[in-house]
Amino acid sequence: MLILLNTKRFIKVLIDVHCHLNLYLNPNDVIKEAKQAGVEKIIAVAMSTLSQKRVLEISKKYDSVYPALGIHPEEVKMNKHIEDELNGIEDLIMNKRSHLCAIGEIGLDHHFIKEKNLYPLQLKILKRMLSIAKKLQLPVNLHTKGAESIIFETLPSYEIPNVNLHWYSGPEELLKVGIDRGYYFSITPAIKYSPSVKKTVSLVDIDRLLLESDGPVKFSGIPGTPAMIKEVLYEISSLKKVSPAELKERIRYNTKNVFPVIFSST
Repeated sequence: MLILLNTKRFIKVLIDVHCHLNLYLNPNDVIKEAKQAGVEKIIAVAMSTLSQKRVLEISKKYDSVYPALGIHPEEVKMNKHIEDELNGIEDLIMNKRSHLCAIGEIGLDHHFIKEKNLYPLQLKILKRMLSIAKKLQLPVNLHTKGAESIIFETLPSYEIPNVNLHWYSGPEELLKVGIDRGYYFSITPAIKYSPSVKKTVSLVDIDRLLLESDGPVKFSGIPGTPAMIKEVLYEISSLKKVSPAELKERIRYNTKNVFPVIFSST
């Protein structure tokens, strides 16, 4: 009986550090499935003006969900009013600062966003978000797609507790810069098929790895969910030749270093 109890406690240590819970039709089912898979906590990241409040609503309803607010770089294309709404979003973040575990999802995107005339606005918004993170001393969940060099040039100007590079797939030389700076890297279910994700895992020590679903983004046509991070852990375990047990404990420790707020009540 003692062994069974210890095993149950041991399994329940997984944490999804980057999920778009507001985009699911039924977040309750997703959260329930996650708990059954041993996912103890989920960081729900906002992207748009509307998603900020929805993320807060979900996190208020579920004890296992922790909110991160911010503006996704694709908003400069999706929302023509985003610049006008920026002050209001900043005010919301400041007003809800005691509830937040991070600022995110923020960053730059020069891969999916091809319109170069939008890049200055992306950078302006990123700098505003980084300033808030610095002021509140919160970590950031960063999107870097196709703009890794600019982000890496920008970050040193802001004294932020910790940086998590979500689903990093950029140049290896910049990856190594991030490693040298002590940045963290959250790994998605794409590890099963993506050479760039496998490369990231191969180069980053386990003391800088985190788990994420990025749900409901699809992986091989299947919508991602927090429950999938269990498989991500086993894939990392295989690549790094580290036991799942050791890796679980190490990644939990990493997560506590980056997002201490979500552990403040445990």
